[in-house]
Amino acid sequence: MTSQNEVIETTLLHGRVQLLQPKIGYHASIDAVFLASAAPLQTGMHVLDLGCGVGSVGLCAAARDNIALTGIDIQQELVDLALQNAALNGMAHAARYVCADFRRERLIDDNQFQVVLMNPPYQEAGTHTPSPTRNKALSHGEDASGATLEEWVKYAHRKLKQGGTLLMIHRADRMSEITATLERRRWFGSIVIYPLFSKAGENAKRVIIRARKERFAPMVLKPGMVIHEKDGKYSVGAQKILGAAEALALD
Repeated sequence: MTSQNEVIETTLLHGRVQLLQPKIGYHASIDAVFLASAAPLQTGMHVLDLGCGVGSVGLCAAARDNIALTGIDIQQELVDLALQNAALNGMAHAARYVCADFRRERLIDDNQFQVVLMNPPYQEAGTHTPSPTRNKALSHGEDASGATLEEWVKYAHRKLKQGGTLLMIHRADRMSEITATLERRRWFGSIVIYPLFSKAGENAKRVIIRARKERFAPMVLKPGMVIHEKDGKYSVGAQKILGAAEALALD
């Protein structure tokens, strides 16, 4: 359990989501908010937050609608904080968190979720120097846990109901690898790619990718969104996502 003097209090969605996070290491960012905003939610849906950390993505989704939330993470200290965060945000009754390596867990039933949200490590194994801080190393790179992108996708496929939706945020420069992984074994189709641009005229650094389990239609590349204006302030579209918890329409 993380001791209180190692924890900081932060918020997302202009205070609508309260988070306790480790003082040292990885901290939830706007990526979590954008990912949650893209989830096609309806009241009562079962949503899995894969690699949940302290629960930021799932709790941002829950701020939009009344959902049944399950989270899984390999780090017990982060799962403990996720449980506290669920209580802080009035979700203790509707949130379940499991500490396990998802490649070996047997606690979460297959084929039960309408939506899986995931923010896998951005760095491919062997392409970077892992952080000496364990929670940051596990969050940033595939080296620490050993789980590959394909294993993340395979697990999501197992847990989703037929026709269910996978939402992922990742680096734009790994987009071709991601789409190939989704389609390789015909696990997923109907892929929609939504780029996020830091500023107008710059290359996208992040993409949100939506895919459906065993549903197949031509891939769609959306125009995407510019996050910051020239003066550094958030764009109008970004403000609606980051402050008002509006849904990001991918259709």
